[in-house]
Amino acid sequence: MLEESVNLLSNNQNPDGGWGAVAGKRSNTEATALALLALNSLAGGSDGSVVQRAKRWLIDNQNPDGSWPLSGATKGPSWCTALAIIALSELTDQKDRFVKAGNWALEQEGSKPGILANLIRALSFQKKAVRLNEDLIGWSWTPNTFSWVEPTSYFLLALKKIRSYLPAKTFHERVEQGELLIYDRMCDNGGWNYGNAAVYGETLWPYPDVTAIALIALQDRRDRKENQLSIRVLIEMLQNTDSGLALGWSLVCLSLYGQDDSALKKRLEQRFAKTKFLGETKALALGILAVGNGMRYFRI
Repeated sequence: MLEESVNLLSNNQNPDGGWGAVAGKRSNTEATALALLALNSLAGGSDGSVVQRAKRWLIDNQNPDGSWPLSGATKGPSWCTALAIIALSELTDQKDRFVKAGNWALEQEGSKPGILANLIRALSFQKKAVRLNEDLIGWSWTPNTFSWVEPTSYFLLALKKIRSYLPAKTFHERVEQGELLIYDRMCDNGGWNYGNAAVYGETLWPYPDVTAIALIALQDRRDRKENQLSIRVLIEMLQNTDSGLALGWSLVCLSLYGQDDSALKKRLEQRFAKTKFLGETKALALGILAVGNGMRYFRI
């Protein structure tokens, strides 16, 4: 699986050095960052020119403010900045770039419901749409919008990876807020949905990929009861999970938490043999990271 995944990923690289969601699609930051991490993890097992071109794509597409856009076609800042930070964080020659991105990330805040929205809800006696602490601030998919669990998790992981380069006070304040938000959004029985634990009084269910990503971001809090509960929930969910993406993230998570992942690796390999992950860049990259030595890039 590892050799074939590497070949597929390398062959799917676009002429500009980046990767799209699948072969032939426009290069984007998320796919390129994960592909770079995957190929960098192989210690000489991949074509060096492929890695260098991927690095060049990330370098060329960084915005002047330090952020990264979703793709080369859209220059506005995005959540993908977190993955770009992680991809470059262990490359000492790129320190100025990931530090600038980290300082940009520290300034970003997900928005709260406006005064008008709260007033309308109060006057109409509507049942509260979501159950969450509106005072907690995390990160959003795009600037100045609602905070979500997944981008908040990515940014927490990225900032923790480069914490020694960031202003300590601001780092601790933002990370504390982000962690509180993730715990506040945890589903009642453990694990995480994409944005909230309940809507209009109805409890929501967790998803394995989001749960794994949140737990990776909170790995330095692994002894908390919420983490331990959510690890058990993740393991239960994986019994009925066939998504290459979810299996890849979950394998990274379980490895970081010291869980036995041998059976899950076999399932990932079987899924790859059957579907080749449909050629999806993210799933291929995460598969390489999960069965190779890529966990180190996600370790805090």
